[in-house]
Amino acid sequence: MVEVSNVKAIILDLDGCVYIGERPIEGAVDAIEKLRQMGYRILFLTNNSTLSTADYVNKLNRMGIRTKEEEILTSGMATARYIYDVYGRSKILAVTEEGFVKEAIQMGHVVLPFERFHEADIVVAGLDRKFNYQKLRAAARAIMSGAKFIATNEDRTLPTETGPDPGAGAIVAAIKVTTGVEPTVIGKPSKIIANIALEMLNVKSYEVILVGDKVETDIKTAESAGMLSVLISNTEPVGHPKPDFVISSIALLPKLLSRR
Repeated sequence: MVEVSNVKAIILDLDGCVYIGERPIEGAVDAIEKLRQMGYRILFLTNNSTLSTADYVNKLNRMGIRTKEEEILTSGMATARYIYDVYGRSKILAVTEEGFVKEAIQMGHVVLPFERFHEADIVVAGLDRKFNYQKLRAAARAIMSGAKFIATNEDRTLPTETGPDPGAGAIVAAIKVTTGVEPTVIGKPSKIIANIALEMLNVKSYEVILVGDKVETDIKTAESAGMLSVLISNTEPVGHPKPDFVISSIALLPKLLSRR
């Protein structure tokens, strides 16, 4: 049996784990409240950079899941922070939606209009549902002129209430094909975002259990960072890495962790 007695904090994926679109997963609200009552620290971790930290707080609170900004980590926030820590305040061409833009501006970066692509220090690509040829052209030219290429994440799909939509990975792939440049990836399964999460929680990796619905992002993140993992799935996972636990719903998480 995998030991859970050391666990002090829980990292929860959002899309497909806590909610789908604007609809919370059945039992998620009660489960998260129960986990808080059990004494666990909670961090919501999402690769989706379309909303800002404040936007996610509002979204979760609308669903009845009480939270605050220090409990939210998005790939957009992590990317803005990484750029500041490594390169300082920068001029960014953002092939993203407003969530990352808000985080970047708050961090002190300048977000350029696309016609000024030649001024960019860094091109950031994420999920952008208004992506078009003009944005691809600007991003590619900036990178081919020497701008750094950073991806918030490379998720293939995004779960929605009507089925999976193309994820940020499709946009990142288009820029990679055009430029031949591999980006620095910040979101799951990168250790970059995992380390930021551990810093925010102020815990060691063995004191954390990461819960998500994707092996290639969530479970891989947990394995690479030395965390325990829970996969939410109705089927037995195929391939590697293997999660430490598999449950069919987040509603079952308090019961699993009551083993300690």
